[in-house]
Amino acid sequence: MRLFKRIGFGSAILALSVCSVSAQQMPACATECLQSSLEAQTTCAPSNVTCICTTETLMSTIQGCVLSSCTLIQALSAQNATQTMCGQPVRDITHITPIVTGISGGLATIAVIARCLISSALALDDAFVVAALVAALPMGILEFIMSADGFGRDIWTIPADKIYRIVQFTWLTEVFYFMAVALTKMSFLCFCLRIFPRVELRRTVYILLAVCLAYGIAFTITCLFNCTPVSYIWTSWDGEHTGRCINFHIFAWAHAGINIVLDVIVLAVPIPELLRLSLSLKKKMFIIMMFSIGIFTTIVSIIRLQSLVQFATSTNPTYDNVPTAYWSVLEAFLGIFCICMPALRRFLARSFPRCFGSTQQNSDSGAADTPNKLAPRPKNSKSSVSFGKTFAGSSGITKTMETRVESRVGEEDEVMLVEMEGRGGTPGSGDEERDGKGGRGVLRGDY
Repeated sequence: MRLFKRIGFGSAILALSVCSVSAQQMPACATECLQSSLEAQTTCAPSNVTCICTTETLMSTIQGCVLSSCTLIQALSAQNATQTMCGQPVRDITHITPIVTGISGGLATIAVIARCLISSALALDDAFVVAALVAALPMGILEFIMSADGFGRDIWTIPADKIYRIVQFTWLTEVFYFMAVALTKMSFLCFCLRIFPRVELRRTVYILLAVCLAYGIAFTITCLFNCTPVSYIWTSWDGEHTGRCINFHIFAWAHAGINIVLDVIVLAVPIPELLRLSLSLKKKMFIIMMFSIGIFTTIVSIIRLQSLVQFATSTNPTYDNVPTAYWSVLEAFLGIFCICMPALRRFLARSFPRCFGSTQQNSDSGAADTPNKLAPRPKNSKSSVSFGKTFAGSSGITKTMETRVESRVGEEDEVMLVEMEGRGGTPGSGDEERDGKGGRGVLRGDY
């Protein structure tokens, strides 16, 4: 075990004449190593703690003896006693992960609730984002418990029973993380299905949905059973149990790489369709930015990738792996928050129109200091642009497929994508929208 080899004990406890460290702190095997090592050298007097703590050759001799004479748990206890004797500072960053988890998890939960409240009917993309939150919340709860157990302190300062639980909960957070990021991608893809009618794009989205589903299931199951027996996942660190595990370092890097690639592909899916809209460049850029807000999640994924350098290879995992933990939590919750941001904006605009409503909605028509001063508009007026194509089926009935970007003033200043199907006429012919009883149907993407 790397952890076993790594412990830089300097197990100079000086139980007899140097330091009043109790026998409970220093295992007997380490005390014997200290005594024999001191007797075999003349550099440091048994009472000179500073000399013992700073002499590398002596510390290396003691370390080698402890490695061959003590179990790993005993070695950790010796390391803790030695660090205390030598006056080494106690490192503690247990507060970081709970802070990141509390803020990001709270924002994601609020955003999902707002999205559900603003939606007239829950669609498949709403269901997936709720499922992603359900997967991410247990991960956040476990991070709080792990921090209370000592996750964020050096491993030799944590009792063995707490280490077992921290390692076990770390494994569970990884399982929930894999589920959450996959479900978030599937939510975005289902939203694209809901608002984009073009057959070629929908075919691409269906393929990506299948890929994300397979990716999520494969990595979740592999993480669940990455060791045989499963309990070896959280008992292997002590060097006293036997079992087999996959190379989790390679596994984690593989997931991170595939995750980033899928993020880029999924975010790029709607861009060509949005560029086809007959809109001004400013409006196109606004809509593209709305769809590309998830790029922040990809940035976090890339930053998290750097933290994986020490993951699964660290000899002090309870301290070194804290960045991996909080970047993973942030990525999961930030992804959920980002895909809910437009809905959250609409929720705030509806709940607090004076603060979050549109400029047009809050300005009097024709007022000299508002954008409406040159062009008075009715309160509920709406402007739209559309593109579409008309084709005739074998029956001779003409069918028009039209996609329209519509901005409503006075109702919601959110840009909405509307898919409409109708019979007869041409795009923009003035056909009235109907409610699904025939003729023209409307599907709104309230995102």
